[in-house]
Amino acid sequence: MMTFFLLPYLALGAELTENYNDRTALVAYRNMFSFVAAMILSIVAFTVYFKSTDAYPQGQLNPAAYPAFALTFAIVAVIAILVSTLGTQSQIPFMHKNNSDKELFADSFSSFYQYFYKGLRETLKNRSFLSIFLVSITFFILSGLQRALVLHMNTYFWALETSQIQYMFYAFFSSTVLVIPFVKYIMNWLDKKRTMYLGLIIILSSFVLPTILRLIGLFPVNDSSWLLPVLIFSQITTGFGMAIMVVGMGSIMADIADDQELQTGKRQEGLIFSFIGFASKATSGVGHFLAGLALSLISFPTTENIRPQDIPSDVIFNLGLVYGPSVLVFGLACFYFFSFYNITRKSHEETLEILSIRRSAAKKESQ
Repeated sequence: MMTFFLLPYLALGAELTENYNDRTALVAYRNMFSFVAAMILSIVAFTVYFKSTDAYPQGQLNPAAYPAFALTFAIVAVIAILVSTLGTQSQIPFMHKNNSDKELFADSFSSFYQYFYKGLRETLKNRSFLSIFLVSITFFILSGLQRALVLHMNTYFWALETSQIQYMFYAFFSSTVLVIPFVKYIMNWLDKKRTMYLGLIIILSSFVLPTILRLIGLFPVNDSSWLLPVLIFSQITTGFGMAIMVVGMGSIMADIADDQELQTGKRQEGLIFSFIGFASKATSGVGHFLAGLALSLISFPTTENIRPQDIPSDVIFNLGLVYGPSVLVFGLACFYFFSFYNITRKSHEETLEILSIRRSAAKKESQ
């Protein structure tokens, strides 16, 4: 059901403005509110639901806390969906009209599927889209793997208490929210492709470097007073990189919709964003699967309420080995796939000029 909401929600962003810079600003505002909400809910989660108790000093390990936690998130999500939907109703008359809409249900569901798969083939022939699609698949696997293992890393590898993990979350979300409004200016300076490269470099360095340095003995030990400040700094830089990635990806996808119209004569925002939605759902699950498989291979304990000191040192070392290099491999693949993206500010402006001429001509013919 989230798919029925998220795909048109994301596709709508590509139609609200065609300006190269304004799209970045629009995506930035959208993601800023998203991360602010996530930060507030994280604060609520750790201060209300995952409080430390005698039975569970690390409150995030208490299974009884999760049902109420999930219900809270569900209620907030429904409210956000209703506000977003009702708040954009006024924009419907200004949406692009697809000249091929009459083909959609011309005869039967058979003709619909033929139309649909023809659109898929046309979209996959777009070099820039294929590049971003492959980047998305790889990045979502990376993110799924990281999210599935980060709780194990914080709880057992770094041996952090619940309150310390809270500080890590706050550092990440605060950094992301503070940087998002400035991503537009970074992209104005570097252009979108170079800015995305910068974001990838920052994220990979922040994810991987602390773990690799610990594995080779060049990072503060767990009882060091330097450990938490250094990890918090790492989360701040991660937020910086994530702000660039989420804003850049949304803005780039909107530009691809214009490029696709140039090549095919059709507006296909929904189809384009559906590919990204598919990549998110399918490959995030792959990341979690790989994380579970890796934990099994290193014989990570599965007993309830296990403490960091109860886990053998070789298992802890292998956990870091799984988290660091595996994330790095997928990150390097992102760099490779993104190298094929070829839309620039100049090429996008030329695309809009051609589309404007086409639309004016089509409008005159219809009158």
